[in-house]
Amino acid sequence: MVVIFSNASENAAMKPQYSHYNVIVIGGGPAGSATGTFLARRGYRVLILEALRHPRHHIGESMLPAGMPVLAELGLDMTVMLQHHQPKYGARFFDPQSRRLETFAFGLPSDPIPPTFNVNREEFDTQLKHTAISNGCEFMEDAPVAQAEADRQPIRVTLADGSWVTADFLVDASGAAAKLARQQDGVEMLPDFGRLAIYTYFSGLPTAHAHERAYLTMHLIEHGWIWLIPLPGDITSVGVVLKRTGLRSGLSPQQQFAAAIEESSTLAQRLRPLEAQQPYRVCAGYSYRCRPLTCRYGLTVGDAGGFLDPIFSSGLFLALISAQRGAQAVAESFSGNSPEPLQRHRQFMADGLRVFESFVRRFYQRDLVRNLFFSRHQPPPMRSAVTSILAGRVWDQNNPLVAAVGRSDWSSTPGIPAATPTTVST
Repeated sequence: MVVIFSNASENAAMKPQYSHYNVIVIGGGPAGSATGTFLARRGYRVLILEALRHPRHHIGESMLPAGMPVLAELGLDMTVMLQHHQPKYGARFFDPQSRRLETFAFGLPSDPIPPTFNVNREEFDTQLKHTAISNGCEFMEDAPVAQAEADRQPIRVTLADGSWVTADFLVDASGAAAKLARQQDGVEMLPDFGRLAIYTYFSGLPTAHAHERAYLTMHLIEHGWIWLIPLPGDITSVGVVLKRTGLRSGLSPQQQFAAAIEESSTLAQRLRPLEAQQPYRVCAGYSYRCRPLTCRYGLTVGDAGGFLDPIFSSGLFLALISAQRGAQAVAESFSGNSPEPLQRHRQFMADGLRVFESFVRRFYQRDLVRNLFFSRHQPPPMRSAVTSILAGRVWDQNNPLVAAVGRSDWSSTPGIPAATPTTVST
């Protein structure tokens, strides 16, 4: 398989130190840097090719508790995390119509060690880059890839300036570019979720509830939802996610944002006196899944394997999990000269993505949202099951919601109504 990428710039900023590596990683975000770190620790010679240069902006600031063991394995110091990132103790859902606020807690705000964090991505991604370098990875920035071959060894990767380098294995951590999957026409768009996200950052947002900055908060609105993600330095990431039915013709992104915010009157009152600290940014058409790669010497990690929706903060979590497990699969494939570890990894990640997808799909069916998050008669075991998925424990077959994935509906799961057979309008 030959992969041709059309977005390559003219020149790479530097040259690889060697002509051949054990592993080349395309992409130096969290998934790429973490994969490289784990492989370099096993003694492999790793080259990471990052098209841009750190620090650079990236959305996706919220982590999940189930991903924290990966950070510990990477060696990220908890003291440094506490100094540079925002502790996160759970998720809250607010319904402006009923004015009900429901909290799904991962821990107590009084706990000295938080269950997870909201991160400043510029700092976090740069921190992971330096972790990869300190563990022996060669890290090239301003190094977009023009072409790669992953069907036979040695794989060959051609940089934008025409130079090339070879390796025994290729890891695609290219994010939404999903370069290997797109080459084999393996990307399937998911139109049933949020279609457009508009976001920016505010400083000094007044709090409306006790310990509000300890939680990620979602406000439900008629045609979508709003996120509030507390970040260090009294900064809050505020984003509006809209379905197609919520888009208003003739409005600029800032006007679309303001109109959606007005649907939650209490939030609108808090935001009106404030000015955005950064430009309004727009993300559209971001929901997709990727079919497993067929190439023998290639593997995807992070968003290169698919991205669903920002609602449950799965992106950064799956990036770290796939990096940890993907590196293990590559190492086992090397030692056994077998594709089976790669196949197991692909199936494992597909299983986790399927649980998140099922949960996200039901989120956009609002009758189910009110049952899952706002029911006054929800049994404690079901609330615990919801909290567990929100924490990222999507492979736990003891969770009735996880076990129910794959059935045509959840009607046999106590406390969960059946999914409607019609497609969700977006």
